[in-house]
Amino acid sequence: MGKSHRFLFGIAAVVITTILPNAALHAQGEAVWIDLLRFQGEDGPYFEIQLEFESNAFVAKESEIGWQTSARFEATLENADGIINYAKTKIAGPAEPDSSSAVAGTQLHIERMKAPSGDYLLNVVIEDAAIEGTFSTASALGLTLPRTDAPRWSDSFIVEAYSPADVNRPSQLTRSGFEMLPVVGGRVGKQADRIQFYAELYGVQDAVDSLFLVSCWIQNERGQIEPSTQRYFRKVAREVVPLFTSIPTTEITLESNSKLVIQAATKENEIIAQTQLPLDVQQPMPSGFTSGYANGNFLQGFTDSLALIQHVRDHRPRADASQRHTIEGFLNVATVKQMQAFLLSFWEEQAHSNPEMGWRTYTTAIAYADSAYGACRNGHGAETDMGSIYLHYGPPNTIIKRHNETDYYPYEIWHYHRAGAFTNKRFLFFSPHMVAECFVLLHSDMLGEVQNSDWLHQLRNRENRLRVTDSQLNRLNPRRDTFSGEEPEDLFFNPR
Repeated sequence: MGKSHRFLFGIAAVVITTILPNAALHAQGEAVWIDLLRFQGEDGPYFEIQLEFESNAFVAKESEIGWQTSARFEATLENADGIINYAKTKIAGPAEPDSSSAVAGTQLHIERMKAPSGDYLLNVVIEDAAIEGTFSTASALGLTLPRTDAPRWSDSFIVEAYSPADVNRPSQLTRSGFEMLPVVGGRVGKQADRIQFYAELYGVQDAVDSLFLVSCWIQNERGQIEPSTQRYFRKVAREVVPLFTSIPTTEITLESNSKLVIQAATKENEIIAQTQLPLDVQQPMPSGFTSGYANGNFLQGFTDSLALIQHVRDHRPRADASQRHTIEGFLNVATVKQMQAFLLSFWEEQAHSNPEMGWRTYTTAIAYADSAYGACRNGHGAETDMGSIYLHYGPPNTIIKRHNETDYYPYEIWHYHRAGAFTNKRFLFFSPHMVAECFVLLHSDMLGEVQNSDWLHQLRNRENRLRVTDSQLNRLNPRRDTFSGEEPEDLFFNPR
């Protein structure tokens, strides 16, 4: 069936619409998580929209039963022929005795929308129903419901908790005799001791006579199977085969780009169907942070001066020119309270509706950048080109890695469906010193980033050096068509 469509919406004061065909948007400062999953019911295929949001992104108002938040949710499913399905609902938070309790924690909503197989555009709007203009976000999501004439998996999801279901009163949480509370966004803690999940396999009875094998495992960010996580199940073929199980993770370290893989195969080990679930591994808070969010200061517990200095430096990729000037000019003389005040002001500006959530999300991104890209900068990923781009624009939609080419230095091409206010942007990194951990940005078509018309020549390794005449021609004639058909050039202009 392919992976589920996972979208994370950032906080916004006005409605922002993006078109993302079959891709995931990872925004900084999340307040809303949405998983768009595809299932097959008795009366045909349907989408399941799993929605979770931070209560403190909304305003609590007092009513006769207590203080509550109120969110307005709308979804329109359309194709080339027009609107196929529509849903609109008001999501009321739990009634609490005071306003601070009413905006604590998160809320969950599940919506199911039936549709025949085909290509669709799903328009989603979420806004504060209590006070107009306080919170509003929207997105237009391109997606496909596949045909049902071959065995396929539903999209899978992580289960946080479950209990036996009342067969006489099924709910939107009911799956295979259980009430299952999903973890929206595939979020798992880095120290999780197991991953519990659910998926369904359809149409396998047409591919095998009786018994077949289901296997599942965790795949690390290098595409390798973690052997200690492999699990096998013998199943009997039928129209719908549910899989509700867990994988232990105590013997591995979950990585940011880890995936859950689920596979069905014949007794002869011929693959019938496979699906993957990307895991959003939650990193711990930065060293030096203890606790304490009293008086609205969520940085109160961050008192280690050395850790704070590095943490402020790590904000340079997200800072504007004025903020970078402040970071570079005052760190040597700033006190702990001054650095806390700077960070508070920084996130009040960057994520004004929920500064704490913006800071927490960015801190998670810093931890990943340190782990993935910081090897050649004493573990400080923000000080590398790759880490800086990652922290500024978020994770790319696709990455092409060529680390062992003979004609070129090791290189990677990152492609973003959306980077800031721009769409379809590319970043090419290479390792001129042949050290895999230290990639530098050679060229990008993003405004304000490194733009190098000679990048293809410079990418060739030291045995095929750049010729001065070619370099001069490229600088003097930047608009001439120099497309050569070489692989790096083709991959840059046609990412896949």
